[in-house]
Amino acid sequence: MRTTGSIQVKVISVLLIILAVSVTFSIYFSVLNQRNNLLEASQQTLALNTQVLNHTIRNIMLSGEAPLANQTMGDLRQMEEFIEYEIYRRDGSLAFSNYETLDFVNDFQDRVMFEPTPRLEGSMIEDTGFMEVLKFKTPLVMLNEDAQEMEYYFPILNYADCRVCHGDDHFIRGISHFRISLSDVYAKVASARNLLTAFFLVVGAVIFVWVLIMLRRIVIRPVYAIGDVVARVGGGDLDIRINMKQNDELGMLSGRINQMIQGLKNSKLMELEKTRIEARLEESRKYLDNISEGLLLLNRDYQITDEFSFYLKELFETDEIAGLKFIDFIYGEGAATEQQIQEMEMFFDFLFNNKTAALSMIMEINPIHDMSLKLESGREIIIDAGFQRILEDDEVVNVMVLFQDKTDIIKTQNALEAEKMMRESELEQIAAILQHGPRVFEDFIASAEVAFMLISGSLDKLNNESNLAEVFRETHSLKGASRYLKFGRLEDISHQLESHFDALRNGSATDTTPPDVEELINAMETEITGIKNTIERFRKFSVSSDDDSSETAVFRDRITEMAAELAAELGKNASLKFETNSSNIPGLRKIQPALFHLVRNAIDHGVEDPFQRTAAGKPETAEVRLSFDVDEDKLKIRVSDDGRGIDFDAVELKAVEKGLLSTGGNSPSRILAAMFKSGFSSRDEVTSISGRGVGLDAVQADVHALKGQIKVKNNRGSGTAFTLLIPVTELES
Repeated sequence: MRTTGSIQVKVISVLLIILAVSVTFSIYFSVLNQRNNLLEASQQTLALNTQVLNHTIRNIMLSGEAPLANQTMGDLRQMEEFIEYEIYRRDGSLAFSNYETLDFVNDFQDRVMFEPTPRLEGSMIEDTGFMEVLKFKTPLVMLNEDAQEMEYYFPILNYADCRVCHGDDHFIRGISHFRISLSDVYAKVASARNLLTAFFLVVGAVIFVWVLIMLRRIVIRPVYAIGDVVARVGGGDLDIRINMKQNDELGMLSGRINQMIQGLKNSKLMELEKTRIEARLEESRKYLDNISEGLLLLNRDYQITDEFSFYLKELFETDEIAGLKFIDFIYGEGAATEQQIQEMEMFFDFLFNNKTAALSMIMEINPIHDMSLKLESGREIIIDAGFQRILEDDEVVNVMVLFQDKTDIIKTQNALEAEKMMRESELEQIAAILQHGPRVFEDFIASAEVAFMLISGSLDKLNNESNLAEVFRETHSLKGASRYLKFGRLEDISHQLESHFDALRNGSATDTTPPDVEELINAMETEITGIKNTIERFRKFSVSSDDDSSETAVFRDRITEMAAELAAELGKNASLKFETNSSNIPGLRKIQPALFHLVRNAIDHGVEDPFQRTAAGKPETAEVRLSFDVDEDKLKIRVSDDGRGIDFDAVELKAVEKGLLSTGGNSPSRILAAMFKSGFSSRDEVTSISGRGVGLDAVQADVHALKGQIKVKNNRGSGTAFTLLIPVTELES
């Protein structure tokens, strides 16, 4: 409803006030200026006329025509503008008051010739104007606004011509006094005021009407239009818009209001969508609370939303799920390692941001696959997680995670795998015993049991370097013997233990008996016991052991087969030549581990691959010789190859790197001695065959235990020969 309090009424009122004040001031200052100009002009004219009149009267008086001067002044008094005109002497008396007849004056002048004569006094003027001009000797104008009159006092100077009669005592002889009417001037001013008032009123009215029209067009109508649209929006019509093409503030306001209306419409649509979503979420919540699967939603910050299945609380034994970072939910808050954090963040970055890669490809780096977790209660679970993207406008907004509890499945699989490995191990044992007979394994079982007792009994003494070195050598020898007899399971267990002991040696591990090591020790005991039981069963059902092959023949066949298998595994062509002057080599079982090391070293380190041999002009197939020379006192064993020989420069560099030698000044004998120290290895990588830094030191330990000697002969580029000299008495005792 439009009332007197509207913007239009207020603007019109302000315009009227501004116009009224402007017209009033304009008329006032215009009239005032015109009045001042007219008065100034009248004053200037009066001053000029006074000077002219004074000069005229002066000349008339000097000519002796005083009556004429008096008559001239009388004529001036008859003029309409002149109300009063007199000339006064210095003493205030009125001049030219007794010249009644011209004849009298002429006669008087003829008789006296300008000698002073008494005169009748007219009137006397005594006012402040007269006295002020007499005092300051300057003209004075006085304006009487009420009477519309102007008075003018003009000093009459005592010129040189006048001093003959009047003397030279005073600078001023008298004062001319005029009083004229200004009614005509004021009438003109009033006429001009009326004319200006009419003009300004007309101009103001035109301006007012023009401003009013423009105001209604530019402001009032658009405001009413905006108000109508806002009222309709308030009534619920969100499809209406303000159609205004003005490029001013109202146009900008209209644009903002249109944006607001669109925002309200979008909000209303979002509210409707939210209501539908909440209804669906309520249905989803009922579903999530009743399914027996672990399901949750992740946002783009990798946080768990409020949408997760109740089963997750049971699976992970926690009520705090919503709002947690996914990685903290899995590993515990702040418990994840830097590597685990990087792997998880990289995986989720692919899920949320890499839309070009197929989901199946991304799942190849899924970090939660058969993951083992230990809960606060101590219960261990094994979980697997599947991930599915949730898209909105072709953008990944959430990722759904579905957990599968695979604890029972994995445990069953592990049990089946363990039983399978046990059966395979038994088959390995049976195959080896069937091939060589149970007698060949008796010494192995004895040495394996001794090695096991040493290893298991020294776990609490591994902080001592010498104990650690001894346990390491025993484990390495047991691994080699297991490889020789094709006990793969025992070889694998020994290799894993060897890795742990090697980590203790180089300082990368500090815990001497972690849980996995204890499991390996138990597995080793179980494996050795299993092999022993298998041998006992064969021995029980064996009719006789007299037909078994000789120990030397069995050793020859087995080590020859082992050398061929090792060469094939390393991608080399090599054959083992077995030579002996005796069918019964004394103490063969005691020296077997050392021989295994030397043959392995010859094939692994000494022999080149086929390409290198061909480039060096050698036969493609390398030859490794194992010879035994038995006499009454000593057993001479020689292991040689036709390979590359020992590179003493490379050996020295490795020994210095491992801290076994100092830099520079090392003789060949010192370099060779470093090869027999524990921890030396020419390989950078660790394999199941070499790289542990054990080998020649174990050979040296076995030979020295039998009071024997080791000699080395090296031919750079042609091969190396190791000769063992061992007393027969030590071998047979």
